[in-house]
Amino acid sequence: MDQSTNKIVNGFSYISILFAPILFPLVVWVLSGTNTDMKGHAQRALWLHILPVILTIVAFILVGSTGLLTNNAEHTGWVTVILFGIVALVDFGLFIYNLIVGLKIWLAK
Repeated sequence: MDQSTNKIVNGFSYISILFAPILFPLVVWVLSGTNTDMKGHAQRALWLHILPVILTIVAFILVGSTGLLTNNAEHTGWVTVILFGIVALVDFGLFIYNLIVGLKIWLAK
């Protein structure tokens, strides 16, 4: 593949957070073959798309275990609000970061 095609696919690996998160980078990673540049960007984008899912699952587990272990609704409520606030900020930051990286790749000369 030529350099311009690499730039387009590499950028789409990150921007795909808008239309096919996890799926598009995974497909590019599997199909990129020996193209190490494309494979590297697809793998990085894949992890940047998976990380918010992992953080959200961990937050649900922590909130659930807090509720089970403390048996205190007020305490669990505060943990939920704080934890999901942090997760929402991190997820939004990763979303914006994916868009910025994808645009940087497309606009690089």
